[in-house]
Amino acid sequence: IDKRTIEKFEKEAAELGKGSFKYAWVLDKLKAERERGIT
Repeated sequence: IDKRTIEKFEKEAAELGKGSFKYAWVLDKLKAERERGIT
């Protein structure tokens, strides 16, 4: 996983107010899982 991918997830997490989830999101396969905050 490259830095650009992590930065993209970090931005999406911040927009949803879930910045702390950014690294878990890198491992999540489905956008729906990220939206629910399931890791």
